Amino acid sequence: MNLEHYSCFSDNNFYTYEFFNEGPKGRIKKVIRYTKIGNNPVIYNLGFGDEDNITGKIDDEAISNNNDRSIVLATVADTINDFINRHPIDFLFAKGNSPVKTRLYQIYISSMIDEIKRDFKLYGFRNRNWSKFTKKC
Repeated sequence: MNLEHYSCFSDNNFYTYEFFNEGPKGRIKKVIRYTKIGNNPVIYNLGFGDEDNITGKIDDEAISNNNDRSIVLATVADTINDFINRHPIDFLFAKGNSPVKTRLYQIYISSMIDEIKRDFKLYGFRNRNWSKFTKKC
């Protein structure tokens, strides 16, 4: 995907990526962290949010509203490609921390589904079952 995105910086092992988004609410540090949650198959969780200035932890409940949602989501997508190219992985799990954020991610994925499916198999969890992701998920 060749979408406008922010420049990222990663740790030496490419498990954590950081970038700054900029907009009306200023410059906000965002962090994307890939954490292994399964070994057989190899599964990673994608964690994402604003960095808390005091604790340094990822605040996945932060709502920045910095008028650059598409650029931020494209930046996250760009790190997925980089991460998968650097690490052997069977599955990547991502979910919003609220129904609103999950729906936002579904809408974004649906808008890019043809491009995503060129490189990845995409599944959604609905009604207690995993199935191929469709625009109707």
